[in-house]
Amino acid sequence: MAASPSEIGMLSRSAAVSSSAGTAMTEKVDDLLSEKVTKEITCNPCGRVFRYGVRTPRILPCLHTSCERCLKPKSSGRDSKVGIPEEELVADELFAQPRVTCPICRKESDVPGSDISKLPMNFYAVKLLELIDYFKLERKGRLPCIGCTEPAHWRCIECDENYCQDHADFHHKSRATCDHRILTFKQILLSPRSLSTMRNQYCTTHNNKPLEIFCKDCNRAICTLCAVTQHKTHETKEVAEAVAALKAKVDALKPQISMSLYSLRQALTRVKTAAREVNVDSQVSSRKVSGMIEVCISAVREKERELVSDLEKKKRQNTEIINSQKELLEGELTSMQTGREFVERAFIGSEVEVLCLEPQIVAKMDELISGDCPSVNSEVDRLGFSPSGHDHIFKAIEVLGKVGPPKPDRGPRMIVDDNGELVLLDNKGNVIRGETKELLKQLKKNIIEEELRVEEEERRRLQEEERKRAEEAARLKALEPPRTPTPLPPRDFTVPVKFSRTFGTKGNEPGMYSGPVGMCITDKNYLAICDVHNNRIQVVKPDGTYVLGFGVTGTAVGELNGPNDICMFNNRNFIIADTYNDRIQLFAPTGRFIRTIGQKARRRAIFQQNIPGSIKKPDAMEGIFDKPFGVCVNSKSQILVSDMGNHRIQMFERNGEFCRQIGVRGDDPGQLMYPYGIAVDPQDNIYVCDLGNHRVQKYNSEGRYLKQIGHGKGENDGCFMQPRSVAVDTKTGCVAVVDTALHRVQIFTSEGVFVNKFGSRGKEENKFSSPCGITTNFDGEIFVSDFRNNRIHVL
Repeated sequence: MAASPSEIGMLSRSAAVSSSAGTAMTEKVDDLLSEKVTKEITCNPCGRVFRYGVRTPRILPCLHTSCERCLKPKSSGRDSKVGIPEEELVADELFAQPRVTCPICRKESDVPGSDISKLPMNFYAVKLLELIDYFKLERKGRLPCIGCTEPAHWRCIECDENYCQDHADFHHKSRATCDHRILTFKQILLSPRSLSTMRNQYCTTHNNKPLEIFCKDCNRAICTLCAVTQHKTHETKEVAEAVAALKAKVDALKPQISMSLYSLRQALTRVKTAAREVNVDSQVSSRKVSGMIEVCISAVREKERELVSDLEKKKRQNTEIINSQKELLEGELTSMQTGREFVERAFIGSEVEVLCLEPQIVAKMDELISGDCPSVNSEVDRLGFSPSGHDHIFKAIEVLGKVGPPKPDRGPRMIVDDNGELVLLDNKGNVIRGETKELLKQLKKNIIEEELRVEEEERRRLQEEERKRAEEAARLKALEPPRTPTPLPPRDFTVPVKFSRTFGTKGNEPGMYSGPVGMCITDKNYLAICDVHNNRIQVVKPDGTYVLGFGVTGTAVGELNGPNDICMFNNRNFIIADTYNDRIQLFAPTGRFIRTIGQKARRRAIFQQNIPGSIKKPDAMEGIFDKPFGVCVNSKSQILVSDMGNHRIQMFERNGEFCRQIGVRGDDPGQLMYPYGIAVDPQDNIYVCDLGNHRVQKYNSEGRYLKQIGHGKGENDGCFMQPRSVAVDTKTGCVAVVDTALHRVQIFTSEGVFVNKFGSRGKEENKFSSPCGITTNFDGEIFVSDFRNNRIHVL
């Protein structure tokens, strides 16, 4: 049997006064207490201690805890709605839902009721804070016993009450409470598991009734009176039964969690191995870099020796020429000086002797006067060095190599062997030794051979890929030929429209949707759907069977960010309104990116002259988009785009060249305010959903205004509340308009006369919740995308 509180108290008091070592031990326990509890009661992002009502700890769906001040909900919708009137943002709630980002794992999750305080509270942390407050009061002797005025030092875990020494002994010895756990506050905080058993909590409505029933519909505990009064139609269970069921579910999931933990540990092991490999790769690559630089230095030194040798050779040639000319000139100079000196000395002797030498003197003088100077070339070739330019050197240095994923060492190369000697590895990997000059010549030859071989391999690979693509295209064409429309009688839209079937549910797996919007029919009578929140396109059969999907989130070419509409181009390729990337993108039937039309507008605006209340952006020019929401193609293969932010329709030729603009901002006939859906009839007349003006406007193929369909804003037949999509029946000419805010579809004649309507708000099979797209297939079926219910209706 465990020691009684009195025995524990005596031990504690004796330990407190025993020695200075005991004091040090107590201080150490206090430090340990602080370290153990701090993590549980501190908000990890801001480092502040939780406090109920100020920094209340809230539990996110990822099971991380953070204080309310660190949780700032944000809208996942668009920031581009600046300037749109408030009443026109009602339908935009389709694309905006308050979300909160976990400050720890950065995972986003929905905010219940758009209120952070609706998130569940971390009662464990709140309980720890309460116990810490009790602990502080107990240390100061200011915590009263529940049975007297003496200071309390003990707490019963089951009863959740504080006792002094005497009442703790009595509580422990009482037959009804002898099995209760009575601990000091420090023992509780040092062992948080002791908080697992708590006393009953009581109903806030009926204070004397414990919370014994759990309501699954309301997701909260209630008392028996509440169960039979306020929750009698709800699904309820006893708290113990609900806890047992939850524990069984958790126990069933434990093996999977163990496997996940094992996978995480394996992944961590791989990461640690990768970290070691990074160090090894760095060292190996460093040695390779040093070897490459050594090869370059050797080559440069060899070139240095070659240039210096050429310089010395040229110097010797010039020196020999100059020395020979020098000797010739010095000989001539000596001879002339000798003759002149002899003539001058002759006149020193007797006159008779001078006269006797007259013939020799005169001849010598004539020779000296008439003698020509020897022909010599004193100008020789100058010596100098003409570098080929630093650009070549820098380019050569740039292509020495780069740091990146390792590639297998292939081809001829110079390396430094284990002995520090520079050697050559040829194309076959053989080691060649020799003088550096000869090795460099052999390296150049081997490099040329290797380049020719690589070019030949690449050519063969491309030929093989092209052959395989051609075979696959031929196979697909043979398996699924384009569907030829079967002649059908025109559909009678005056009779009530019946719902045939629905398909789809919320998710990000193939065949699941998260906000389906624009749609179109392919040449095989398949349905292509813009899955806007998943940033992808899904192609399905008329019964909803998944065929293919493409698209990834991003801003690069071929990536999507909020695709809102799609149509077929030349009955083959897809044209997609990539709304939040402000562009139109073309894709092949297989999802391969082809090209882009248009670019993003800069955020500046000025008032347009002569049109009161209108705005014109200086960069709202041809091919500049600001949130393109709708797209279609006419019989001339011209592409029409509803440029919502610029309040206009832009028309492009099939090659992407701008053709014309239709509409300006305003509410007069022919003017537009946030145009969304767009469609054309067989005569190329254009129908535009004028969202801001709550109407549909009709233009001819040249963009001239013809008429208005609808009577403006309202809930009556023929009136709209933010129409978002439009389609034209090619056989009857009837115009179907998706009345998004009123959760219905209205049908008109081509002249704007109201014919019929169908749909209402709800989650049932035959109801809509914010429909956003409409189209018809070869069999005369109508498809409507049910945005908030994440499904497609077939009628």
